[in-house]
Order: sequence, then C-alpha cells, then structure tokens
Amino acid sequence: MAACATSKSWRCVSAEPEALVWGLLDDRIGHQQQVRGVVRALGAPHRLIDLHYRLNLGPCDQLPLGLILHLTAETRARLQPPWPDLVVAAGRRTAPVARWIKRASGGHSFLVQLMRPARLQGLDLVAIPAHDAPPTRGNVVATLGAPHPFDRASLDAAKGDLPAGARALPPPRFAVLVGGPSGSVRFDAHDEARLIAELSALAAVARASLLITTSRRTPERLASALVDALAAPRFVHRFDGTAQNPLRAFLGAADRVVVTADSASMLSEAAATGRPVHVFRPRHLPAKLRHLVDALTAAGYVQPWHADLPPTPPPLDEAKRLARLIHARAGPAKPTASQGQCSGVHEPPALPPA
Repeated sequence: MAACATSKSWRCVSAEPEALVWGLLDDRIGHQQQVRGVVRALGAPHRLIDLHYRLNLGPCDQLPLGLILHLTAETRARLQPPWPDLVVAAGRRTAPVARWIKRASGGHSFLVQLMRPARLQGLDLVAIPAHDAPPTRGNVVATLGAPHPFDRASLDAAKGDLPAGARALPPPRFAVLVGGPSGSVRFDAHDEARLIAELSALAAVARASLLITTSRRTPERLASALVDALAAPRFVHRFDGTAQNPLRAFLGAADRVVVTADSASMLSEAAATGRPVHVFRPRHLPAKLRHLVDALTAAGYVQPWHADLPPTPPPLDEAKRLARLIHARAGPAKPTASQGQCSGVHEPPALPPA
C-alpha cells in the first residue's frame, strides 16, 4: 500500500469523496445560503457541518483558540480526519473553526471565508461584498452582492414546485420578495403604504399577477396588507418558519422580480434570475445597501419601475465566479495521496472536552 508522500500533513488525505470540501454553517440563514452556494458551485463532493456552540459569545473570533473551545461535543465529533482540501465558511463565528481545521490538517486545507472576518490572517481567500468596502489585500476579493445557491438552471427546475394557487394565476407573473426592518434598516408605516400602492400600480400597468413571499422580518401589519389591500391578482406566502418557502419556485416562474432593498441576499437572489428587477427602497436605508442597489443598477440588473425595459444582462452568479477563482488559486479539490496506510502521520490538535 502506498504511504504518504510527505509527513507535513496531519494525515494522509483520503480518497473518500466526502472529504474534499467542507462547508461550515452557523445559525444564520443568510450565511448558510452563501456557503451552500459556493460549495455547490465548486462541483466537488462535499460535507456541510452545522456548528453548534455551548455558549452564546457573539461574533468574536479574537480568542486564542477562537470559539473552538465552545463547540458542542456533537459538533466536535464531526471535526475529525480525513481533513478536507477546501473549507468554505461565512460569518465571524466560523472563522476560528476554519483556522483550527487548517492547523489540524498541517496547513493542507485551503480556507475560503465569505464576508468580512474580524481578522484576515490565516485565511487563504476572503470574499467581501464591494458595498462593505473590502480592504486591498492579496487574499481579499470583492463580490457584487452575496453568493447564494440559486442559478438559472435550478430556478427553471423549480417552476414545477409552484403552489396550486400560484399556478392558477394568469401570466405575466411578477415575483415579489418582501423583507422588513432590521438593526440598520427602518421600514415604517409610510414605507409599507407606499409599497402597497406601487405594487398595485405596477401590476395594473403590466396586467400582471404577483407571487409574494415575506420574510421573518416582515411586520405583521405589512404581511396582512399584502393579503388584504393589494389591488392585483396575487398569491402570498406568509413566512412562519414552518411551511416550505416557495421562493425558488417564484423566482423560477417570474417574468419580473420586485425586491425590497433591505437585504443584500434578497437583492442578489433577484439578480440571479436574468429577469428585469425592480427595487423598492425604504426611505431610511443604510449607505452600504444604497451602494449595492446603485451598483446593480449600473450593471443593468435593476430597472426603473415604469419604463420600457432594456435587455437584462446574464444572471448574476457570484458563487460560480468565486468557484472559478478558488480553483485557480487552490487547484481542484482532489486527494493528495493514495489510499492506504500512512507514514509519519501526526495526531491533530486535541479538542478540549465538553
């Protein structure tokens, strides 16, 4: 049986396909979607690992061993050899875990961090949205919006999953993605009334039906108005955290998309359709989201609400662009040693007990 070519690694890299790419998932859906999108675009066998912590320590990754000390026993049991060729993670709480994996692999694992971490050190490639003003560093790349797992092929495949009530609506159909207030975004009663009025007017001019989905941030008053007050044929999915969200099917079936500007993720998903996108801006929008909307508009992804629509550019797919860049910098994910017994293999750094 072949032996390891070098003792640099903590282990012989296994030819088991599930060891090639790991995606680290924290508890935030937006972060999870970014990781899923890039991992999917890489096209290599992968494993998604949910990270659960015993303590809520916030986003800090400044501790000497990071948050690895505070992972649950179940999570730590999944962080075992064979180590991956690539690690994809998003959010500050995942960065110390990714660094620990690189150390455990003897430097073998290539680390891809999405969004801005607290520290850039120890990360091989960091993808930061341009609207977050990324620093100029050799390991930093700017993205237009956020990566996600939607592309035109998967959206087309999802058309068949439209709920019966949505399928019954006559075309053209406009998907409507509605968010709401957050820590940095105000979405007040005036904004809500203006959104209802502008959606009604747009649907009337285009003689369109509306496929509407809300989010966990959508105020109950606005969700009710979307059901009761719109002057347009419509199907409304009210987010409750339990029912399957038909977002992918709505985007797949949409002739146009309307999206509120309070979420970089929603804006990026809308631009992935290759359809005209209209953006509703609340009156009080932080500068970074205004910059993102302006950049999408300049690139042709966002169109005026009432105008003759020029041709749209190809669907925005930053996950696929990042995957190409990762392959160029790290090489394709593949085993680096033959299957079999290893020589000169060290034990990984021990995880502390639960």
